[in-house]
Amino acid sequence: MTTGSRPSWTLASAPPASVIWPAALQHVGLGAVTLVFPRVVAEAAGADDATLTNYIALAMIALGVSTLLQAWGQRGIGSGFLLPAVFTAVYLPPSLVAAQMGGLGAVAGLTLAAGITQVGLSFLVQRLRPYLPTELAGLVVLMIGLVLGLLGLRLMTGFGPGARNPAHDLVAPAITILVIIVLTVWGGARWRPVAVLAGLGAGVVAHLLDIALVQHHVPDVAQAVQWPHWPIAMPSLPLALLPGVLVGALACLVRASGDIVACQRANDPGWKRPDFGSIRAGVLADGLGTVMAGVIGVPGTNTYTASVGLAIASGVMARRVAIAVGVLWITLGLVPGAPALVLAVPRGVLGAALFFAAAFIVVTGMGIVVQRALDARRSLVVGAAFVVGVSYDATPQLFVSLPDSARMLLTSSLVLGLIVGLVLNAAFRAGATRQREAVWRPTEGHEAMEDFATDAGSAWGARAEVVARLRGAMEEAAGLLTRQADPGTVVALTGRFDEFNLDVTLRWHGRSLREDAAPLLSAEADGEEVATRLAALLLWHAADRVAESRLPDGRRELRLHYDH
Repeated sequence: MTTGSRPSWTLASAPPASVIWPAALQHVGLGAVTLVFPRVVAEAAGADDATLTNYIALAMIALGVSTLLQAWGQRGIGSGFLLPAVFTAVYLPPSLVAAQMGGLGAVAGLTLAAGITQVGLSFLVQRLRPYLPTELAGLVVLMIGLVLGLLGLRLMTGFGPGARNPAHDLVAPAITILVIIVLTVWGGARWRPVAVLAGLGAGVVAHLLDIALVQHHVPDVAQAVQWPHWPIAMPSLPLALLPGVLVGALACLVRASGDIVACQRANDPGWKRPDFGSIRAGVLADGLGTVMAGVIGVPGTNTYTASVGLAIASGVMARRVAIAVGVLWITLGLVPGAPALVLAVPRGVLGAALFFAAAFIVVTGMGIVVQRALDARRSLVVGAAFVVGVSYDATPQLFVSLPDSARMLLTSSLVLGLIVGLVLNAAFRAGATRQREAVWRPTEGHEAMEDFATDAGSAWGARAEVVARLRGAMEEAAGLLTRQADPGTVVALTGRFDEFNLDVTLRWHGRSLREDAAPLLSAEADGEEVATRLAALLLWHAADRVAESRLPDGRRELRLHYDH
C-alpha cells in the first residue's frame, strides 16, 4: 500500500512477506541492544559462559512471548499495535542487587512481583486517568526518546563508563547511520521500509572489514552450541528490594501507556484523545509479559518506544509485523547458536539504529504534549518534571549522597521525572474544578458568546477541537436566544471544567429553544420559524449531551456537556 511517495502499511493491512520479514528483522535488530540488560544481570549472578548463553536464549523467548501478547489485541488482552517488547533499564538496578544477593532465582521473583503489580494496576487505568493526563504520557515518550538517543550516541562513540572504543570503531556506526538516513530520506517506496535493516547490515560488514583489514584480527565468536534449558533457578523474593520494583512497575505502566498513545496517534491521522480501552488492554498485556518473563526467569520487559519511532519512519505499522517479530524472537531463542550471533552485532552499529529511531520518538512525544492547550499548571508539571528528570543524567553528583533506599527508588531519569510529574500533577489537582461566569445580552451579538467559549477554553487548557465545538454551539444558541428570550433580558453563562468534563449552562427568561422538535417542511411554513427549528436541531447535536429544563424561578436552563 502506498500513500503518495511514502509506503504506508496500516495496522490492519496485509503486507507481503517481502515487507513483513525485513520489517520484523529491523525491530529484532533494534531491540537486540537491550539484551545487554539480562547479560549484565547474569554476569552479576556469577553465571558461567554456558549459563550466560542459555540465559540469553531464554531472554529471547521471553521477548517473543511478551510481543505476541501485546499483538494479540483480543478479549481485552493486548493493544493489537506493532509494539514489540524489550528489556527495560527500569528494572536493572534492583535486578542487579537481587542477582548479587540471591542469584537468578531472586531476579525471577522480583520480575514476577513487578508483573503482578502491573497486571493489577492495568484494571485501574481509567481511574488513574486524572493522575496520568495526556501531557504526562507525552512527557514520558519525550524523555524516553531523549534517553534512548543519548544511549545511542554513547554506543556509537564508545563514550561512557567502561568504554574502550578506539577512533576507528566509529567507522561502522557512521556508515550505519548514513545508510539509514540516505535510504529513509531518498530511498523511495522500495528502500524506506528496510532502511534500518540495510543500515545494520552495512554497519556489520564495515565492522568486520575494519577488524580484518585494520586490526588484522579475525574474531572468534564460536560458542558451544546448546539447546536452551529451563528452569534456571526457583524464584525467591527479596522483600528489601520490593519498593523499587513496585515503583518500576508504575513507571513501566506509564511508559506502556505513552507508547500505546503514540501508536494510536501514528495510526489515526484524526487522533484527538487517548482510547483508554486500548491502553488498558495494552498495559495488561505488558504486565502479563513481565509475569511470563519472571516465570522464564529473566528480568522484566516493557514496550519499546524505539519500535514506535521505527514504524513511523518506515511507514510499516501492520499488526502482522508484530506477530512476525514475536515468532522471530522465539525462533532465535530455540535455535542453537543464535544468541551468540545476535550478541556478536557491534554495539556501535545498534547504537546508530537506536539514535535514528530516537529522533522520531522525541517528535512524537512533543506532539502528544502539545496536543492540548497548556495552562500554567500543566506547563509547570511538564517543564519541571522534564528538567528534574534530565538532571539525573546531566548532574549525577546531586544524587550520590542520597540514602540507598532512595537510590533504589530513583533508578533512572525516567523514573525521577515520572515521580516529579505525578507529585506535581496530584498537588495541582487541588481546586482543579474551575468555573467562569458571565452575562450576555442579545444586543451584543453571537461574537461575545463565542469569545466567552474561547477565553474560558484557553484559560482552562481545554482541547482545541472541544473549544471549537463549544464555539459553534454558542453561535447557534446566540441566534436562538435573540428570538426566544424576553426583550431586555440578560442570559447568565456559567462554565465549569475539571480536566475530563466541560459543562456550560445558559439561563434566561423567555421561551424554550426547542418548543417543537419536528421540522417544518410545508411550503407555507414561516421562514423564521424554519430557521429557528433548524438552529435548535444543530444546537442539540453540537455537544455530547444537551438538556433543557425550567427552573423554580421561571427561567429556562440549557446545559451543554462535553467529554474531555
